[in-house]
Amino acid sequence: MTLRVRQRISLLIGLALMLVIGFRLLAPGIIGDRLISIAVRSPGITDLPVIGDVILDRLGSRLTDPAGESSDVLRVSIAEGSGTGEIANQLLDAGLIGDEAGFIIAVHRAGLDGLLQAGDFLVAPAMTPTEVAAALTTPYREPTVAVALRAGIRLEQVIAKLSTLNLPFTPASVESILRNPPEDIRADYAWLDLKPRDSLEGRIGTGVFNVPLSMTADGFVRMLLDRFAESVPQELRGATADGRSFAEVLTLASIVEREASIDSERARIAGVFAYRMKVGMGLGSDVTLIYMIDSANLRECAISSWKKYVFWSIPYGIYDVASSPSIPKDLQRWNTRSRRGLPPAPICTPSAASIAAARNPDSSRKELYFIAIPGGDGATDYSKTLAEHLRKAEMYGFNP
Repeated sequence: MTLRVRQRISLLIGLALMLVIGFRLLAPGIIGDRLISIAVRSPGITDLPVIGDVILDRLGSRLTDPAGESSDVLRVSIAEGSGTGEIANQLLDAGLIGDEAGFIIAVHRAGLDGLLQAGDFLVAPAMTPTEVAAALTTPYREPTVAVALRAGIRLEQVIAKLSTLNLPFTPASVESILRNPPEDIRADYAWLDLKPRDSLEGRIGTGVFNVPLSMTADGFVRMLLDRFAESVPQELRGATADGRSFAEVLTLASIVEREASIDSERARIAGVFAYRMKVGMGLGSDVTLIYMIDSANLRECAISSWKKYVFWSIPYGIYDVASSPSIPKDLQRWNTRSRRGLPPAPICTPSAASIAAARNPDSSRKELYFIAIPGGDGATDYSKTLAEHLRKAEMYGFNP
């Protein structure tokens, strides 16, 4: 290589270095903001030599400065499908970042592109953009309290269960709403078929409820109603083809729930009650008497003591107790041995199987009586006449 060629190469290299240095010195002031705008749309350009350095220099402390000094965490909810730009705008409005561009570039520089999640997050203004971005990769899971409720329990049993747990609301506040649901709940759940003075008895969802520590009594009751809606398909709601209201169906279903132990027998037991009403008999259900007697006893107890009450036990001399003057007049409407027709409201929360049975009772055999078979794993024996029923009761060892 000749001396002249070497000189030309050195000159070109020098010119190139001067251009790079000149761009590095002058670009931030001349086109720096333009480059930042491009980087917001395509953060990957910050990885390029020289150009990336220009962008980072121009951003300066916007990449690292927190929005404020407060370390108090705030909850922010990120919607499903939100992009980084949308998230940056939301965080800026919430006062959790000080600069949208700085946050977007910080997300890229931290290797978190595409890793920000939807959900609830706890973020503080004192966090740097990178710390905020990292926080948005793991949704906050609010601590919850598990509340397990099963079919066949009555309103007071729900309250008794709540009394044993450390919840963010009082059992008494839930009892008040269940007993006298406010107008907004009645309006939002009109399909529950509530008369003006009805409680939510028979309409309480079952299963395990994970109750957040921030939940209110109203929110919990709505959680119960929403679960009831989930477990009772729409085809099981509303009036029946023979003109019975949903409230009437629930009332019969609640009795079936307490009387039947096997799903396959629920329609047949419902059929016994339906046929009794058809021929003009009273329902004669012992479980309605127990409900009535328990209701009278519970009125004499403080809510705090309900957790110690033994629900659904058969009192000694049940029929004498049920007909005694100690039962308040308004509760006597549940005495299905002395009154015909359905009682005025459900006695417990029925399962979907019991509701289906109550909608389509099987009275095809014209049976009027049934009795549990001792040791029969919940199986039932049926009779068409009282004489036949009494013979079976004696055979099974029950007192007539």
